[in-house]
Amino acid sequence: MAKEGGSARSCEMCLRWSVLRWTRTCHGCRAWKRTYPERGVCPRCRHEGHLNTDGLCKSCLQAIRAFDDAEWALGVAGAAPRDVQLIVGAWRDYATRACKLVRASGSGRGTSKTWRTKLRHQDRDPAGAEVLAPGLRGQLALFTAPRTLTEATVRAIIGRPLAGWDRAREVLVEMAAEYGMSEGWYYQVAEMVRLALAVNEAEGTGRLHEARLRDLPTHRDAVRLILLQAGLLEAAPVPMRFSRADQPARIPYITAPVPIPPLGPRQCRECHDWIPAGARGFRCTPCRHWRERHPRGRCVRCSREDLPLRADRCRPCHPYRLLDEARPATSRFTQLVIVLPTGGGGPVLPVPVDDPPADNPDESPAGLTARGQEALFTLRRDWAPVLDRLRRRPRGELPLTARARLLVEEYSQMRREQQAPDYRKNIRTLTTVMYWLGADSPVSERDVHDLAQLDPNLAAKPVCQFLRARDLLVDDPDLHRDPDLTAIEAALAALPQPTASEVRAWVDILRSQGRREGELRGWDGIRRYLDYLQPVLTGWAATGVTTLREISQHQVEDAVRDLSGHARRQLAIALRSLFRALKRQRVVFRDPARELPVGDLKGIPRSVPSDLLARLLDHARTPVGRLAVALAAVHAVPGRDMRMILTADVDLARGTVEIRRGLLRHTLYLEEFTHRLAAEWLTYRHHRWPGSTNPHLLVSQKSALDPDQPAISIGALRGVLPKGMTLDDLRQDRILDEAFEGADPLRLMRLFGITERTAMRYVGAAHPERTSKLPR
Repeated sequence: MAKEGGSARSCEMCLRWSVLRWTRTCHGCRAWKRTYPERGVCPRCRHEGHLNTDGLCKSCLQAIRAFDDAEWALGVAGAAPRDVQLIVGAWRDYATRACKLVRASGSGRGTSKTWRTKLRHQDRDPAGAEVLAPGLRGQLALFTAPRTLTEATVRAIIGRPLAGWDRAREVLVEMAAEYGMSEGWYYQVAEMVRLALAVNEAEGTGRLHEARLRDLPTHRDAVRLILLQAGLLEAAPVPMRFSRADQPARIPYITAPVPIPPLGPRQCRECHDWIPAGARGFRCTPCRHWRERHPRGRCVRCSREDLPLRADRCRPCHPYRLLDEARPATSRFTQLVIVLPTGGGGPVLPVPVDDPPADNPDESPAGLTARGQEALFTLRRDWAPVLDRLRRRPRGELPLTARARLLVEEYSQMRREQQAPDYRKNIRTLTTVMYWLGADSPVSERDVHDLAQLDPNLAAKPVCQFLRARDLLVDDPDLHRDPDLTAIEAALAALPQPTASEVRAWVDILRSQGRREGELRGWDGIRRYLDYLQPVLTGWAATGVTTLREISQHQVEDAVRDLSGHARRQLAIALRSLFRALKRQRVVFRDPARELPVGDLKGIPRSVPSDLLARLLDHARTPVGRLAVALAAVHAVPGRDMRMILTADVDLARGTVEIRRGLLRHTLYLEEFTHRLAAEWLTYRHHRWPGSTNPHLLVSQKSALDPDQPAISIGALRGVLPKGMTLDDLRQDRILDEAFEGADPLRLMRLFGITERTAMRYVGAAHPERTSKLPR
């Protein structure tokens, strides 16, 4: 049973299946990685991993002890490589230990006598115990492969006791007497029956599957009948036959005719359509009917000879007759079709021609794909030549198909209220995509983004949202990855090894994937740390530093010596976080940044002049601007919390607003002024965007109708304030004013939801005489 918070999955290093909690590697591999950080290619399994002083990985050391691999245990020169074993985690088993192997030359004290004895036995009888060794009873095979069974295999199991052989021998004696078989036949079939029983023990199953009889060299049908009568065979759903002989005089115990094996998937000889398995013949059904009705000749479209023709075209080319007449320069190609057993009957309809031929063939779009057609090969499209063609065209609307024209008109009607330049960008992007790719098949999201990157007058995101809502977009997972995660991976790829591996271990620790469970950091915070660290790490690598273990305290102090202010503070915090995490993970031996001073906030909160506060509401002309000013200036709500307030968190009947801060909640009690501004904003929002589904309280013109439902940008909130003033200034002024009224930090914590340290900082700024340190 899996522990709470964990799941059964494969370890990334040893591939062992076990219960992993909050990590991607098992406990043994984490300890191995800390002990042996160097990576290389293991000579035994030929896979890259962390190698010990013997030059072997952890999985190979476990396999050497579990499977008594004496050659690799003694380091015999010329030992053949081995395959990697899939192991299910079994704690406290001797085979899970990966201790160092003791090797020594000659017969000294360090030489293992046990391994040398095993090696002598293996050299004396190399195929004895390894031939069809009994497997674990009840174990299920992940992969089944055919076995190679020869006379040498039969000799290897002579004298071995096999389960079920006594019952099978009785049936064999009765069968030989019933059909009058010779003594030689009896001994040959007995060998095959014993071989089948040995295979059953090697498979670890209760009864042998009937399909495994294919591996026997001879007498498969006789062995099948004997094991069935003895109750030792798991019969297949359809009785199997292995012999092609159909003469009861030669093989009297075979009475059923040999079934004809079904044909597999294949191509039609005339139209090259794929015929599914099970169908008869080498021509599809439509081609057989076409062949009976039409004369043979040379097709004028594909130029193939000796085919049944109608209107000088073969059956695959006949549906393109209207397209050939409308576009004489159409490329001579046909579509690959898979013949399905279901579908509508009747004749094949011709391919329609929706748009008239272009005057200049060089300006016509690429061949449009038909509805439901899938691409065999996907290549990234280069839109630069397409834009060059469109710029050479005369001004005017692009010729679109009927379906593409309807999509463009629908998008224009939906965004008819937006006459900003961004609206024209979206229309241009959608028109270009529909003109070049058509509207009958889904468009790749990568194509839309690649097109928008080439021209500043094109936009991608609104067009992709519109096409996705109509099932006309193929999403690209790479475009939906966290941008901060992408930037972190790019920064790690630019660092040299093994520094990159050490920094990646630090990132894993911040993501709560280390040896100990910790606070989960977001990718945005890790990226900010890495932005400060990357120049320092690059500089250290340029001076010849290969690993962070070589960094001394003097080098860390030199990294922050030429900086000051906010830049020095952030770099010092990042360095302390990096080396403290690596020391805790036992990647480095000491923490050189432990004594690095970080500094403290030197400035004190400042109040905003009263004349500026009086003009704030006059400067904020929109309802959302006035509400944002009230939340910051009256209730000291930070900008990041203001953006995340949901409409469901506002209760006008009770006059409260709930602020979400992770798992914590802070309730604001609205006074009459803020309550009136909140009601005015909700009324305005409902009349302005009645179809908006964005759950956030504050929205802008872009985010209100965005299907992704993003929060309002911090830039939109800053735009409601006068130049030189920020939301943080209003928040500090409100908290500082409350601290002047009463020097009670508990009141500040309850009123504004701030921490104890922040409350004491504001009380100290308002009343410095009450917090001054007395001399001892």
